Amino acid sequence: MADATIITYQRNFSNVSVASVGATYASIATLSATKPSSGVVHDQQLSSISPSLLRITPYASSTSIGAATGVRVVGWTGEVSSTDGLTYWLPTVLADFNLTFSSTTGSIPTYSLDGGTQRPFATIAQVAGTPAANLYSPGTAAAANVEPAAALVDIVGSQIVTVQFKAASGTPTMGVFATTI
Repeated sequence: MADATIITYQRNFSNVSVASVGATYASIATLSATKPSSGVVHDQQLSSISPSLLRITPYASSTSIGAATGVRVVGWTGEVSSTDGLTYWLPTVLADFNLTFSSTTGSIPTYSLDGGTQRPFATIAQVAGTPAANLYSPGTAAAANVEPAAALVDIVGSQIVTVQFKAASGTPTMGVFATTI
């Protein structure tokens, strides 16, 4: 009997960031005739694969951004209207996470990215009432260079996937490293 090899296709990580993040998420239209273009981490129309999972690792430019800091993942499905022939985009919140930095006495690692210094979050937590995701949140295990937190989100059926950010204080640059699986 021969061994079987299973290969899971995974793109290289891409980076999506937003400068001057505010204290609340942008509102999501219940139905939009405009194709989403801000914070896009996956667009099925530009891809030759149909992934089922999205892995994100969020980061921010400042550690002084308050406790109500988060990232939201939104899936969009295009539906063509039988009356006017236009494509309407229907949003679905796929995940919503609260983000925090490490509470250790050690250091938070930094990256030179987006024209400045960025710091990964050490803790990622699911917001109640949103779909479940697999979380990797190393938290406070290391005294220095704490590992970045990440989430694996189910995106099945979404033609476009976007991310939104919010920061309780300041106006930092926030972003995610993202890949589909």
